[in-house]
Formats: sequence, C-alpha cells, structure tokens
Amino acid sequence: MAIFDLFSKRRSDVAKSGQTDVYQYVDIPMNLRVQVHQIALEGMGLVGARGDGIMRGDVENDWWVQIEKVYLREKGKDAIARDSFAGGRVLSFMRNCSTDEWLDLLELVATAIRIVGGDDKTYFRQEWGVSTTAENAIEEINYRMLQAGVGYQIECAQLIRVDSQFVHAEVVKPALTLISGSGFEGPRQEFLSAHHYFRAGEHRQAVAMAANALESTFKAIFERKGWVYNKGARISDLVKVCRANGLWPDYLDTSFDQLAATLQSGLPKIRDNDAAHGQGAKPKEVPAYIAAYALHLAACKIVFITEAAKGK
Repeated sequence: MAIFDLFSKRRSDVAKSGQTDVYQYVDIPMNLRVQVHQIALEGMGLVGARGDGIMRGDVENDWWVQIEKVYLREKGKDAIARDSFAGGRVLSFMRNCSTDEWLDLLELVATAIRIVGGDDKTYFRQEWGVSTTAENAIEEINYRMLQAGVGYQIECAQLIRVDSQFVHAEVVKPALTLISGSGFEGPRQEFLSAHHYFRAGEHRQAVAMAANALESTFKAIFERKGWVYNKGARISDLVKVCRANGLWPDYLDTSFDQLAATLQSGLPKIRDNDAAHGQGAKPKEVPAYIAAYALHLAACKIVFITEAAKGK
C-alpha cells in the first residue's frame, strides 16, 4: 500500500504568535460537518446497498472503502466507528472527531472526489448516484469553510491554511494587529466587517467596508497625532494631509508622487465604481476576485500607513 502524506503530518507544529486573524483554525462547527457530509455523498457517491436506494445486496462503494483503509493505516487504528459500510463509518466518525482528524479525512475525501470526477469514471458515477461534478463539489466545500470562518481551503486536492498564503500572512494579519490598539476601534471594526461580508458572499458590501477601513485608519492616525483634517475628506485629501505633515520621507521626488497616487487609486476607485453608490435599475454584481483584491489592497495600505506613523 502506498504511503499517503496526511495533512496533519505536513502542518507545522510551531506555536502561533497569537496574532489576530479573520479566520479560526481550531474548531469545525457542526453545521459545516453536516454540509461536507452531504457534499461528499453527492461528489463521491452513496456508501452502500442498504439505506440508500441501491438494491444490490451488500455491495460497497469502493472509494469509501479505500478512504477508510488509508486512514486506518496512516493513523495506526483498527476501527473508527460502527456501521455496515466503510462510508457510513467514515461519515459517522467525521461528525464528532477532532479537528485534525476531520481535516485529514476531508483531504482524503477531496482526493477521491477528484478521481471520481475523471473522464474514465462515468459508469461509476451513474452506478453510485454521483450527482455533481468534482469541480462543483470542491468549490462548494471551500465556500462552506469560508462561510463558516474556518481558515482552510482545498487546492489541488490538498488542504492549505489560509494563513500560510503569503498575502494573508504578510499583509492581512499584520494589518489587523496594527489596528488592534486603542484609537483604532473604528477601522478595525470596518476591516473585520469587510471580511465578514466577503465570507458571506456579499461582495459589494465587502468592497465598501474595505475602503471605509482604509479611510478610517488615516483619520485615526490624524487624531492620534493631532493633525487637522476635514471630517468628510476624500482619500486624495487624506493623502495630502499625510504629505503636508511629512508622514513619509519626501526625498523620493517623483517616486513619492507615484506612491501617493497608489494610495489614492485602486481601492477607492473600486469602491466608487462598484460599491458605494446606488445600483440603479439593473443590480450590480461585484465578482469575488475583485472583492478579494479590494481586501488585500486595503490591508496592504493599512500596514503601510500605520508602520509609517510608528516611524514618524
């Protein structure tokens, strides 16, 4: 039998620093466990002949058998649950197992779903009642985890922690840390709200709140330093206040102009064009990739101006 490198083996044991995050990695909510249970049956097929409408004796879905066999071998276990079929035992175990155990099995399930979705498995899918494509099944699992605020995603049938991604680790989490102190309650709440809307699929609101968080961060810094500014100032005016008070070194000449232009472009434009104003007669839809881009832009700029303020 081939050795399967389970997720828990690959995950680093290094203790986390305790930085604030918009996702959690400890608990798998029961509603998410139930949703993945349902998606797994749709993406990989029913578990066996009894109780699922397939009247062919005690025949089992071999992919569920393989999942159980790999898991037991890698974990050094004799059994995980009691049921007539391997799939029933796996799914029953996933309802109440630990987070690490659930993640390991989820990765095995995702691997099997991708294989079952291959072109050479058409007969198998018909035989076992597979009712969705592998792509749709994995996409929904990722969406359900995102919606639940659980910081894992399936990429190429392997689980990754969201905070292992460079942008998240180097930009999003530091942004939250920097605005977690006193005086930054407003931008922190708006930034967290932006991520909440994004996880819920409400992308217009996510973009609007991300831009608001950036503007509120500017204003929080001004309040802390006693700099005068117009309460209703636009982002371009807020950047002018920064420049007038020397928040960044002015020896960059034209490069500084480009830097200032970067701060007042991108995110505000997305907000103004796609999220801030009325939709009109035809509803506007903001794609997820634009909302994600807005969140990352906001985080990057929040890190930049708050670090500059610390230096100043």
